[in-house]
Amino acid sequence: MKRPNRKDKNNFDPFIRYSSLGFEMMVMIAMGTFLGYKIDQWMQNEFKGFTLGLMILSAIGSVVYAIRKLLK
Repeated sequence: MKRPNRKDKNNFDPFIRYSSLGFEMMVMIAMGTFLGYKIDQWMQNEFKGFTLGLMILSAIGSVVYAIRKLLK
């Protein structure tokens, strides 16, 4: 059985880094959308403006977060 060496382990580092970043972005967008949905539900809005607005803001925020994290 072959033991993984240091070089093989380093091949997975970018994959782990980018997949965790994608997961963090997904969670941020989902939380913003859910919060907007709950606000619209609480206020009994016919037009789901908070859902739409917070979804867009959280998507923009997650992209900014990703760019800052990638430039480190």
